[in-house]
Amino acid sequence: MGKRIIRLLHETLPDVEVLTAGRSAENDRQLDVKSPSAEAMRGATVVINTVGAFSYDPAPLVNAAHEAGAHYVDIAERASFVAAARIKHPVLAAVSGASTVPGLIEVLAEHWAGQPPARVRAQLSIGTNNPASATLLYSMLEPIGRHPDPEAAMDDRRFFLRTWARKHHGVGKRRYGRYPGVYGDALQVGESEVPTEFGFGFDRRVYTRLLQLNAPILALLPRALLRLQATIGAVLAPLARPLGTRIGILSLDALDERGEVTDSIEVRASKNGLDVPARPAVWAAEALLKSPRPTRRLSELVTADTAAARLREAGYKVTGL
Repeated sequence: MGKRIIRLLHETLPDVEVLTAGRSAENDRQLDVKSPSAEAMRGATVVINTVGAFSYDPAPLVNAAHEAGAHYVDIAERASFVAAARIKHPVLAAVSGASTVPGLIEVLAEHWAGQPPARVRAQLSIGTNNPASATLLYSMLEPIGRHPDPEAAMDDRRFFLRTWARKHHGVGKRRYGRYPGVYGDALQVGESEVPTEFGFGFDRRVYTRLLQLNAPILALLPRALLRLQATIGAVLAPLARPLGTRIGILSLDALDERGEVTDSIEVRASKNGLDVPARPAVWAAEALLKSPRPTRRLSELVTADTAAARLREAGYKVTGL
């Protein structure tokens, strides 16, 4: 994802200098996100954190970036990470979750700000004929079967124990499992906090079913063993890719009090689908370079109409906007 963001930054902001940072000496700056140095970020205007899986404490990195005078942006998909990274600073931004989840979902839901729905249901399915790294697979598997509150009883609110099917024009039904991604299980839509449910799935329903059946086992696996499985999965994934498609879909449904769909928004990628989660961080950096502000949300930097226009320019199909 970092390489994708760098490529998109060069395309979108050709006059802006883009530096890489990481633990390796091959980078322009040496930096460890778990023990960051403000000096390594000195001179930067915006720092974009793409280091997953997002299971560490982001506070040291955000504070170090702010100490260096830089705005902070990341592509975290974890609600707990997003909440911890939105550190208040009087003049600098800390925009966490500037990816498909939750950032793009929050932006698109603002389309309903004038008349917020009773509930929002969001679904993201990926095309399984796309490349997948071990880190991406681990990030995907890590929450499955686990409870949103680690201290709570292991009841039916565990992720992926409940699934649902949704029809998509031209590609049939896709199945989704309940998944973390929206902070506090609600979206800020206009002036209202709207209850929101998020689901994750694949272009082949059987994969969602398999994860649902194995969710209790995945939850009990030691994380080191799960990482090993993700590494093995990344090696074997190319064998299964011909069975899938490249079509990725993000859909949002506005629901009334009875749970009936009153409106829908869809973003569909027939190719380059993995560029979609990379683009919001680029939009955030672009907006902060043009008009710096101490914001905490992507939706305060990008409107739904602007996001739709930018996605269409990039070749994606956007309906409902």
